[in-house]
Amino acid sequence: MLLTKMSLDDLMLLEQFRIERLRSFFSQSLMQCPIYLDQHNRLTVHCPEPCLIDMLIDDLEELCDYAWLILGVESIVLSFAQEEVYRVDYHRVPKAIRNVV
Repeated sequence: MLLTKMSLDDLMLLEQFRIERLRSFFSQSLMQCPIYLDQHNRLTVHCPEPCLIDMLIDDLEELCDYAWLILGVESIVLSFAQEEVYRVDYHRVPKAIRNVV
């Protein structure tokens, strides 16, 4: 069976769909923020208002879980006014192992 190769445009479109999927779970906060995913699996969220940072920090555990599942990110950076305000490195550990530790 022959599979068609994905072009760079296909990969960029797929990444955009994944980012939009993540936004849909955090519509109160992420819809207003530009989001970038880099080659180091780092998700950078540029928050235009400080209150959005507070909202995202309140939902940080859930944001980490969804970002890992949807995008495969290993760290999340929240920035405001071109400066990094908060960073969390997130390495997904299976729930069974977390319960033992």
